[in-house]
Amino acid sequence: MRRAMTSGGAKENGIDNFEGFGVGQKSLELRDLVEVNEGVNVSSEVESTNIQQKSEEFESPSNSQPAKAVPSLRPMAVLRFVAPTLALWIAPPIMSLIDTSAVGRFCGPTDLAALSPGCTLIDSSSYLFMFIATAATNMVVSSTANGEEEKISERIVSEALFLALLCGVGLATLVLLAGQPLLLAIAGKASASVVPSALQYATIRAFGQPFVVMASVARAAALARKDTRGPLVSVALASLLNFVGTTSLVRLTGLGIRGAAIGTLVADIAATTFLLTRIRTSRTKRQNRIIDEKLHSKQVPLLVLPSRESFFRFGSYAAPIFFTILGKSVVYNGVGATIGRMGSVALAAHQVLLQSFFFWTPVGDSVGMTSQVFLPAILAKEKAEGVPQRGAKRLLFVTGMVSGLVAAVLAALLPLKGAHLFTADLHVAAALRQTAPVLASCVAMHAIALTCEGMLLAQRDLKFLSQSYVITTIATAALLSSPYRPATLSGAWGLLALFQGVRALQFALRTFFISNKRKKSLQ
Repeated sequence: MRRAMTSGGAKENGIDNFEGFGVGQKSLELRDLVEVNEGVNVSSEVESTNIQQKSEEFESPSNSQPAKAVPSLRPMAVLRFVAPTLALWIAPPIMSLIDTSAVGRFCGPTDLAALSPGCTLIDSSSYLFMFIATAATNMVVSSTANGEEEKISERIVSEALFLALLCGVGLATLVLLAGQPLLLAIAGKASASVVPSALQYATIRAFGQPFVVMASVARAAALARKDTRGPLVSVALASLLNFVGTTSLVRLTGLGIRGAAIGTLVADIAATTFLLTRIRTSRTKRQNRIIDEKLHSKQVPLLVLPSRESFFRFGSYAAPIFFTILGKSVVYNGVGATIGRMGSVALAAHQVLLQSFFFWTPVGDSVGMTSQVFLPAILAKEKAEGVPQRGAKRLLFVTGMVSGLVAAVLAALLPLKGAHLFTADLHVAAALRQTAPVLASCVAMHAIALTCEGMLLAQRDLKFLSQSYVITTIATAALLSSPYRPATLSGAWGLLALFQGVRALQFALRTFFISNKRKKSLQ
């Protein structure tokens, strides 16, 4: 089913072969769960299912032995993969959306505006370090696929947890020591009045940064062991605690924005503790089994200092994903800084719009990950049989486009019909309604861009993706820094929609170009 790839990676048609690149923490093992319940093989047209699916095998280019059959990519297979992945991706946006709703309803527009730089500083900084979880998952999956003993994969997880803890402590220290100037740079001089409240929020949330980054690694470890229940329970636990805690603290105690930060902090700690406890319990059970079998092996500690070799392995897996995340963060933060110059009303509306956007972006992320996970085996079948597998690619693209349009409509309804859920200020509500159509465009374009990006990652087109992100990010950042930068909230969000649209167009055209090139090579 999957081809073992060397770190150097062979090249096919000028495209780097890198099996499962960037699949990350909600990834490959979910595919295995889908494969158990769905049939095998992908027909060249989705509707053509009369082929003897369960008898077909293909020869792996790197091995003369028959490989496992290619996983099905019928619509139900896609749904069974996307659903649990979406639930995991959507966890962080839910936390910030709950804070936004509670503060906007019970604290007023000033504190709501303060959430924008506060959440940007905390969420963006921790998001940058999600590459640790991405690397951990790919390394664990590779270790398991190579038949290495379980103790090795456990050590990989422990090393990743140590790195996550170290990075989380570094992030917390950065906020505690330099929070005020960073928040002032994000908010801008025109919104400097919100910085004291934003600093209170960010300072409290900073203590949760180690837990947030470690939780991402713990979820990655669980998924690599085919444990979807643990991560899903942790998401439900965090969301419930955050909703109850934040709403109660903000509404009943008079803590205001500090209450929102405390509620989120407690939820982060509880979810991470739950995940780490599951890891320790799993290892204890394995150790007891080893003792019963009279084997000698020490239990791997929860935290392990990575060796020099392991550190560089993490770097080789994580570097491309890190720079991709960095490019997106630069654009989102640049738009936020531009809006900060427009005053507290625009900044308050931006906070609601941004959290609504991030709430719906997992739709595109999930379909993109489905492309990354399923396409490598489909492309291997395509090369082995010399028959283009157009039906599978078409299904993925249509899924991304349709799901993006549905998400866009739902995203627009929130500020249009549900502004009262976030604010009682009439000026902020009016700004939300005015910018709702642009928000919908951002969500739709993001879903298409991520779907095609996932297909390009599956086809190892890393050079194009890297160049595209560098050029698009630099161009957008230059415009935001120029005298021609947007002067209104809708204008700033229009630029963000343009950023998403350019990515979607670039990636879609590149996907079709590669598909046609492969088709010609097979003729």
